[in-house]
Amino acid sequence: MNNMQIGLLIGYEGELEDAFPEDIFNAGIVVEEKIVLYNLNDIPCSFAMLMGIIYCVNLEYPTAMKYSFEFLQKVVMKIKPDQASAKVHRLRNKLQKNNF
Repeated sequence: MNNMQIGLLIGYEGELEDAFPEDIFNAGIVVEEKIVLYNLNDIPCSFAMLMGIIYCVNLEYPTAMKYSFEFLQKVVMKIKPDQASAKVHRLRNKLQKNNF
């Protein structure tokens, strides 16, 4: 968790064979190197909670992942989609044009 600004911490058993292991026993949310929520049992719920924390506490996205988080917030979750940056608008338009 050192130097982790924002992220998910996933506890699982067994070997890691996929990006999201099936045998998850715990998931937590890390903000500024501290676990702020834990004992979450699934990844989609954990991710939604992470996005909610970012939005409610008005945190800045990590610089390296700024546009990824913005795309997820504005396009996927439809939170203030009209306020997306030009890059995110272009990507959304390309995806809509190609029926993704």
